[in-house]
This record gives sequence, structure tokens and C-alpha cells, in this order.
Amino acid sequence: MEFALVALPFLALVGAVFQIAFQIWATQNFDRALQNAVRTIFTGQFQLANAGQTDAATLLASLKTTMCGPTSATIANVFNCQAVKIDVATVGTLAGANSSTPVDTNTGTWNTSFGTNYACAKPGTIVVVTAAVQFPTLFNLMGLNTRKFTSGAGAGSSLLTSTAVFRTEPYQITGSSPC
Repeated sequence: MEFALVALPFLALVGAVFQIAFQIWATQNFDRALQNAVRTIFTGQFQLANAGQTDAATLLASLKTTMCGPTSATIANVFNCQAVKIDVATVGTLAGANSSTPVDTNTGTWNTSFGTNYACAKPGTIVVVTAAVQFPTLFNLMGLNTRKFTSGAGAGSSLLTSTAVFRTEPYQITGSSPC
């Protein structure tokens, strides 16, 4: 009888610990992947490799490939790399740097404008890169309020986000503009 009284809270606690540990691991993995990708923007490699390209969707897809690897040889990740959404913005001052909002709290789904913006990072520009992806909530026991998506295809999922704010290096450009 005593075991029956203790078993449910114990299993709930084990599930909560598992969920939190898995989410921390995924968050660190997501941060590392984004930091590796933004390093190419920081040094100007990404801009020079995509010089002349002006389509935001193409540039964001290329940045996602830099983050996750090509489809033929993807980098091992805990999160779904194909579902990652990235926003790249430039700002005039570090004090004015704000990250994009990935989830619309009114609808419980993706913000429609998130993942569609790419601003070219010229040498010496302050850049804000925000990446987000849905992450499954395996256990929602003991009042863990990690679910950000309340409707749509990802209902019940939580959100992994990572933001990098940096000033690009004064890299050497070819031609009149790096973008």
C-alpha cells in the first residue's frame, strides 16, 4: 500500500528530471550549432560565399545548411534541424539590439514574420541572429509549464531558442558590396 502511495509522485519526479535534463542537453546542442553558424557571419565568410545573393529565403536556407550541415551529411543534433527557423537583423547600437519573437502568444503558433528576415551584415555591423525550433515535450508532469505551442501542428511542443549578438569583423570585401 505504501508503495502505491509513493510510486506516482516518484515516477512524476523521474519524468520531470528526464524532461528537464533532455531539454538542457538539446538547448546546449542548439546553442553550439548556432554559434558555429554565426561564426561564419562574424568573420564575413558567409557574406563572401553568398555575394550577389539578395533573396532572404535562399540566404536563410544557406545559413541553416551552415548550421546543420548539408542534407547528405547532416551534423548530429538532438533537435529537428530541418524545422529550424532563423532571423538575421542588423541594429545601430548594442543597446538597441532586440531578438525576434518566434511564437505568437495569442495563437500559440509561429509568428508569421519570424524566419523570413535576413539583413546583410557588412563589415563592422552589429548583428542579431535568432534561431528557434519546436521541441517535443515528453513529460509535462509536476506542473512543468514548458509548452509554448498550444495549437497547430506542433501543439504541446516547447520552444528552443538561441540568440547571438555581435559586431562583425572588418573583413575584406570583394567588389562594391558584400551582399
